[in-house]
Amino acid sequence: MVMTKHFDLDMIPDMSGKVCIVTGSNTGIGKACAMELASKGAHVIVASRNSSKGQEAVNEIKAETGNELIEYLQLDLMSLASVTKFIEEFKAKNLPIHVLLNNAGIMANPFTLSEDGIESQFATNHASSLFPCDFSLIFHPSLPTNEFYSAPSRIINVSSNGHRFIFCSGLKLQEMNDEKSYSPFGAYGRSKAANILFTRELDQRLEAEGITNVYVNANHPGVVDSELARYSSVMIQAILRKLVLISTKDGAITQLYLATSPEVERDSIKGKYYIPFGMEKAPQQESRSQENQTALWNYTEALLKEKIPNYPGAGI
Repeated sequence: MVMTKHFDLDMIPDMSGKVCIVTGSNTGIGKACAMELASKGAHVIVASRNSSKGQEAVNEIKAETGNELIEYLQLDLMSLASVTKFIEEFKAKNLPIHVLLNNAGIMANPFTLSEDGIESQFATNHASSLFPCDFSLIFHPSLPTNEFYSAPSRIINVSSNGHRFIFCSGLKLQEMNDEKSYSPFGAYGRSKAANILFTRELDQRLEAEGITNVYVNANHPGVVDSELARYSSVMIQAILRKLVLISTKDGAITQLYLATSPEVERDSIKGKYYIPFGMEKAPQQESRSQENQTALWNYTEALLKEKIPNYPGAGI
C-alpha cells in the first residue's frame, strides 16, 4: 500500500532557537527525529535510559549535523524517581521547551511491574511519559515568573494504531496490575489508547485555562522497522516484516510534522490524532470517549499522587 505524503523531512523549517526534548532518542524513530531536528538547528535534549548509548547518540548527531547544541539527560521511564530527577535537571538549565516529543515506548512485553509497582507498558508509555502534566506548569501564564514560559510550544504523544486493541475490552484500569488477566497486546493497546485520551484531555484543560498557544497532538508513526517489536515472537516479527514496514526516517515524518510544520499553528491543530504521513484521522471510538478521557486523567492523577512524594497534581 502506498501512503500519500502530505509532509516530508525536507519540509521541516529552520528550527534555530528552538529547544526540543525527544524521549527515547538514542535509537530508532526517536533518534531519527533528534537527527532531523538537529540538522535544522534545534537545541536537542536526547532523553533515554542508557547513558552510554545516549551519549553515543549525542556524539553521532553532533558529528553528522555539525550542531553542537545537543545534550544528553538520563531518563528511565520505568522509574518515577528518574522522571522527577529529569524534570529537576531540565528546569535547572533555565531553558524553554518549544517541542516535547514523547516518543519512547515499549510494546507487548511479558508481564512486569515498574520500579513503582505499575504495569510496565502503562508506566512507560503513559504514566511516566506525563511530562505534559508536569511541564504544563511551565507553560502556565499564572506562574510568578515567565522564566520558563516558552509557548508557542508543541507536545506530541506518540501513540499507535494499536490503540484499537481495546475496542472489545475497554481500558480496564482497575485490572491493570493483575498478572492473571494480562495480555501483552491488550496492555499495549490500553497504553496507546491512553496516549490519545490524554492528548485530548490535556488539550481541553489547557483551553479551559485560556492557554491557546500550546499545541498538543498524538500520532501513529506507522509500522516501523525498529526495536519496538523486540518482545514479540519470531512469528509476529516475521509477519510484521511482510507488512508495510517503513524506515525509521519515514516513521519520524508524522511526529515531525506535528512538531515543526507551520500548518499546526496556522490551522490551530490541537487534540488531534495523525497517521502517516501527516494525515489526520479519527481514533477508534473508545479512544475519543469523553468518559474515558476523564476517567484516565483522574486515575493517573491519583496514581501519581500515590507514587510520587508531594506530587501536587498537574495544576490544570
